[in-house]
Amino acid sequence: MSFYHIIIEVNDHISNIEETRDLQIFNIEDITAYIHSIFLPYMNQQMIELEDENILYADISHLEIQHTNMPIEFLIEEEQKELPSDTEVTISANEIFNDHDLSKNVTTVIFDLLNAVKIEH
Repeated sequence: MSFYHIIIEVNDHISNIEETRDLQIFNIEDITAYIHSIFLPYMNQQMIELEDENILYADISHLEIQHTNMPIEFLIEEEQKELPSDTEVTISANEIFNDHDLSKNVTTVIFDLLNAVKIEH
């Protein structure tokens, strides 16, 4: 089975200090639902509308799509088991996404396919 994970790094303008935060959508089995809500607006440098907020294109510093063969929680749990029992390190999704045996960055592939099929925006 395939699972996709979308990570959007967003610049926050909460105060005078520039900060970023990650919006993460994990364990997507059918990525087609995100073509019109995230991918096409991003490609066209338009606002992305998520369930609880609207994100201006200018505020997005990074967008990435990761692919795994299992849900992210399962992969984290399995990797955590590999650590010595006296270790106080906690495995996160980022560690999974940085492990090329567990996860593949498919961002370029997805956007190349969307460009190739010329989906109406």
